Amino acid sequence: MRLLLTISLFFVYGAAVAQQSEEGIRKAVYAYNDAIIKKDTAAMKKLLHGKLSYGHSNGWIETRTEQVTNLYNGTINYHKIDQPELEVIVNGRTATVRGNGVFEVDMKGQEHMIFDLHVMQTWIWEDGRWQMLNRQSMSNKK
Repeated sequence: MRLLLTISLFFVYGAAVAQQSEEGIRKAVYAYNDAIIKKDTAAMKKLLHGKLSYGHSNGWIETRTEQVTNLYNGTINYHKIDQPELEVIVNGRTATVRGNGVFEVDMKGQEHMIFDLHVMQTWIWEDGRWQMLNRQSMSNKK
């Protein structure tokens, strides 16, 4: 019985460590991108930290509540996000994610805008999952 318990704990620990790896954070980033395209506010609420500070390239900053509300009410609509390469640095329960991406969005009054951005996000491992704490982007104009 002790052997079975030890083996079970090993697998549970192994699964938690795997989720806190670079691959685990990449899955969280892509799950977030998918959630905002699909307007899946339930998934977003799980992926966004309660103290989120989400900075857009134009200087607009949203809280977690504002981002979910603005997506739900159509203030902003994401159509496509192409973010093929991510640089991930995991340091314990914190991860920094950087990468370039092309974002196709509509904002009230402006339809089908395409942004070529460099994005940096900070994620923290809390409550058994990765949560985005903050994000900032800037234009990749050269």
